Amino acid sequence: MNKLIVLALVACTATPALAQQGSTPFDMGGERRDRGIQETPPPSPSAPAAPVPVNPAPLAPAQRAPTSRAPSPTPTPPIARPSTPPAHQTAPAQWSAQPPSATPSAATAGATDQTRRYLLPFSDMRLNGEIEQRSWSVYLTADQAGRAAKLNVAYQNSIFVAPETSKLTITINDVVVAAETIASAEQPAERVFEIPAGLLRAGGNMVRFGTSQRHRTDCTIESTYELWTDVDPSKTYLSFDGANERRLGTLDDLRAIGVDGKGNTRFRIIAPALDQLGATDTLMRLSQGLALIAGMPNQSFTFSRQADGEIKPGEVAVFIGTTDELRSVIPRLSASGNNSAAASFIDYPGSAGVSSLVLSGPNWPSIDGLIDSFVASLDGRSTQRLDTLSTESWRGMDTPLLFSDTVLDFSTLGVNSQEFTGRLFRTTFTIGVPADFYANAYGEARILLDAAYTPDVLPGSHLDIFVNGNIASTVPITSAGGAVLRHLPIKLTLRHFRPGVNTITVEASLRTKSDASCAPGTSSEEKPRFAIFNTSQFHMPDFARIAQVPNVAATAGIGFPYFIGQDPVSLFLGRIDEPTLSAAATFAGKIAAASHRVIPLNVTISAARMAERNAIFVGGISEMPLNVLSQLKIDQESRNSWSPEIAPQTVSPSGISLQDWQQRSDSNFLSRQFEELSNWAKDNYDLSLSALRFAPPTDELYKPPKSAHLLVAQESDPTGQGTWTAVLAPDSTQLNESMREIASREEWEKMSGRIAIYSGAEDEIGSVPVSWFRFMPTQSLSFSNARLITANWLSDNIMSYALLLAAGSVLLGLATGGLLNLLGRR
Repeated sequence: MNKLIVLALVACTATPALAQQGSTPFDMGGERRDRGIQETPPPSPSAPAAPVPVNPAPLAPAQRAPTSRAPSPTPTPPIARPSTPPAHQTAPAQWSAQPPSATPSAATAGATDQTRRYLLPFSDMRLNGEIEQRSWSVYLTADQAGRAAKLNVAYQNSIFVAPETSKLTITINDVVVAAETIASAEQPAERVFEIPAGLLRAGGNMVRFGTSQRHRTDCTIESTYELWTDVDPSKTYLSFDGANERRLGTLDDLRAIGVDGKGNTRFRIIAPALDQLGATDTLMRLSQGLALIAGMPNQSFTFSRQADGEIKPGEVAVFIGTTDELRSVIPRLSASGNNSAAASFIDYPGSAGVSSLVLSGPNWPSIDGLIDSFVASLDGRSTQRLDTLSTESWRGMDTPLLFSDTVLDFSTLGVNSQEFTGRLFRTTFTIGVPADFYANAYGEARILLDAAYTPDVLPGSHLDIFVNGNIASTVPITSAGGAVLRHLPIKLTLRHFRPGVNTITVEASLRTKSDASCAPGTSSEEKPRFAIFNTSQFHMPDFARIAQVPNVAATAGIGFPYFIGQDPVSLFLGRIDEPTLSAAATFAGKIAAASHRVIPLNVTISAARMAERNAIFVGGISEMPLNVLSQLKIDQESRNSWSPEIAPQTVSPSGISLQDWQQRSDSNFLSRQFEELSNWAKDNYDLSLSALRFAPPTDELYKPPKSAHLLVAQESDPTGQGTWTAVLAPDSTQLNESMREIASREEWEKMSGRIAIYSGAEDEIGSVPVSWFRFMPTQSLSFSNARLITANWLSDNIMSYALLLAAGSVLLGLATGGLLNLLGRR
């Protein structure tokens, strides 16, 4: 009985404690944190409830109050927090499986966008295959380089990428700032990495993104095409501590304009006297100077009379005009420009810390002299010959320009010695050829390859060489047991090369027995099976050098022929308005950057005196003179039919049917036999009717389709002494928009033929091939060059070669017979 009484007293004593403990919720903080769930700590009972703020900043883990286990006397509604921190707070440099996905508020996003220094000079960047590396140079001002900075990266990878064996490596100035596992297949991942102090420097900074990726389950070569990592340009940037990091101090700081979130660079030229014809020459020269000093791959220009809108990353505003003209857009302009022309930097109206360039003077002649002094140091005309093409801003190094027999080591071309453990090895380099390159039908370059492969590599593996995306050569691996290749010659036909930058890709497809069985873990083996050495060489032979007109590829790649000579190039504008001037400045800036020279342009609105000289035409097709369209071999009916506002006319059906014409064709026995013979020659010998010719055929009139947005057409002038190039669109608005899109490096390099056709971002750039052209000598004719020119022309016109060969054989026979009649006994 006494024991029961004692137990009852103990139970009664423990009841309040148990009740109090039961009112405290069970702590799942550790488990919820492991699952990525954030908790809102309840307020302390001793402190009054705080009002709910609007979009408050989340607390860092170290700043959060510890969770109290005491019950709250009055329930407090939880504070609504965004799932991602505001832009001014940076997440730790670590990787999580599920990064936050919410978007900051509009005000925070706008402020963040102004403080970002975007890095990628591409509209998108996909790192394909088992290994790939992309490098480029980023220019920073001294103020930016001296600040503490963080690297923000956003990426998403293929679901087939094995996270345990795949790495993303980022280096800046050859220092690794990120080397992390690739593990974001479900949704994009955003990461932040600290940049070591003193790593960034004023001027150029080398940035490299590289991936090493392996397949989860498959070991075939075909499976390597399923491996990719997409880096988002809009969320990959440098963020600096402090404000006003977009201030510019010198003209050289214009190189630090950078890119926007899509890899584009834009110059906004604000000129109140935009409609003055006398100022247009100066504006075009200024545009070329700005394009040269920035050197970005995706540059464009816009013109306006007023300062409208804010200046976004990748943009810079340039105010130009007399002091009186600029006071209408810059009320606080200094009076120093009243006496002489001057260049200065000021804050863009309404945007503190964002510098704008101001070019002012008492009159336009003084401003013209200021622009001349600005572009004088940028113009490459003082040099005898351009030896490199500017590709540093998107490849990390300039491209050598080859004019004759040249041998270059891979180390010079940026290809380093490396070992490879996967199945499909790939590396690229670039070389340039001049505008008068004429070797499309004969001749071969060579790669002298130093490489090695292990005995694990089976016969049936092969080496492939691609030039500008086209297969140029294949070398099969036929022997087992491994080998060390010393200067293995691989021939590349020159038909795939074009004036300007040419990208050459070396691929090695490697098959092994272990890949055939594909046991678990085989795809992630680290045993090297292939190696390439930087002692390999690229050999460009002597090639024929004579320019051909028309050749849109030569104009896009080198700026030919507009950089030749000192005479001004006539620039015909359909109208003097903002869209047309913007398109003309973008086109002029592209050919100036390609040739590294400022093209002297003489703007005119009359096409009466353009014969016997080089000229450029920019405008809507309805604004072009009829004789210009006729000379460019463009159907004159396009002035009316190529317009989005005109509905297509409906043609009444006729009594003609396809079956009737098919019956007529089938009744012609000779035509069927000829067609079968043509197909046989094409399938077996790659010979077509166009190849079996005595001379190039004449070009037909071209009529642009409704789907075309822009044409870049080129032909000789009526006298055959100059070259005419026209940039045409249905109207001025589409002209400016399409010109800005085609100015991106990826699209610009695709232009070729006598007419390049741009039909929108989703379609490939089309072209009308050159049939009849004229030769334009670029140097004194030598016997060796004449022989090479003749060889290429005869290779293009097979029937003429056959006829000359037959005539030579007949002459040789007659000469031999005549000689034998004079010798010996009769």
